[in-house]
Amino acid sequence: MGSFSFIYAFYRRTFNKTLKYLSNAFLGGFSLGFLLSLNCYDVYVYLFPDNIIGYESEYEVVFPGPSRGKHGHCEAGIWIKDQNTTRWIQLCTNKEYLRSHRKQGMTGVWVTARVNKIGTYIVNYEFIYR
Repeated sequence: MGSFSFIYAFYRRTFNKTLKYLSNAFLGGFSLGFLLSLNCYDVYVYLFPDNIIGYESEYEVVFPGPSRGKHGHCEAGIWIKDQNTTRWIQLCTNKEYLRSHRKQGMTGVWVTARVNKIGTYIVNYEFIYR
């Protein structure tokens, strides 16, 4: 994307073709392309799932939860072991949800997920007794 912006700026006749202008065009296009590519895998998994599966998994609750950018952290977070990728996925939640849905002795979680070759998108989870 940066190269396309550079070529467009180079062949455009209305602007002065200074090195600073051309480098700004390249960096702007490169930055835009980089930002657009960050979530392409998540979008692909969400839009084109091969299967929708359900499985039992282990979990861990942590306080505070994952970061929410400039807005701080989630109140609580849940780490769920993904069966498809064998990695831990952290989800954002709050204490009220945990109090109402998780009872003493619930040591597992039932996960419903969209999966394909690239990754997993968790649709829903429920706490269960193992």
